[in-house]
Amino acid sequence: MNTALNTTQGMQQEQAQEPLRFERRQVDRWPQDAAATAFRLSGDRFGEMHDLRVLDYSHDGLGAISTSVIEPGTVVTIGFQNPGYLAKRGTVLRCTPCGEGYRIAVQFDARMAA
Repeated sequence: MNTALNTTQGMQQEQAQEPLRFERRQVDRWPQDAAATAFRLSGDRFGEMHDLRVLDYSHDGLGAISTSVIEPGTVVTIGFQNPGYLAKRGTVLRCTPCGEGYRIAVQFDARMAA
């Protein structure tokens, strides 16, 4: 019985030393410093364009700063100013205020992600 208690305490100590992970992404993203434009394909403000500063990118999505709000659920096309990046269609997952504007997360459509 004493051995079981020691094993449980050891496991609790190991878990307490592990860093907390709040990351929701299932795919790694690479840091970027690029400009892009989001073009709204849905909602009341269809056709509205938003300048973005891309912070990170993967084949499945991106994180960026927008100077204006883009509501979660909005379908957008992202056009990149850097050569070698094709335009992608996706859905805004999150839009939260930050010091520079709004931090957005876009998940690219699965059929367009490759």
